Amino acid sequence: MEEIRIAALSMPKTIEDYPFGEEIVVFRIFDKKGPIFAIFSEKKSILNVRVSNDFFELSDAIDGMSQLKVWKNWISVDLKILRRKQEIKDLVYESWYEVAENLSKGKRKLLNLK
Repeated sequence: MEEIRIAALSMPKTIEDYPFGEEIVVFRIFDKKGPIFAIFSEKKSILNVRVSNDFFELSDAIDGMSQLKVWKNWISVDLKILRRKQEIKDLVYESWYEVAENLSKGKRKLLNLK
């Protein structure tokens, strides 16, 4: 889904990485060692993103979303069920902010965040 790639790469200091092979794209902030904010498998039509704590608590009740217990406040989105492009883009944007806000003060400053 090209919209996910475009949305992710529109965020400041974002790079695309393939640490799990060509079928899974990982979006990170800064560089290949930077924090991950989205993982997308086009083959499986799955997008994993970080969300706010409040949204995480509600996510299991939303059709097409499930909580990932591996990372704090991460959800898996089944793109065969959730198809609204703007909602998907908003999840990517929110994930970037959720991850960026937890960076050190110096790194947040590089992203023009307070």
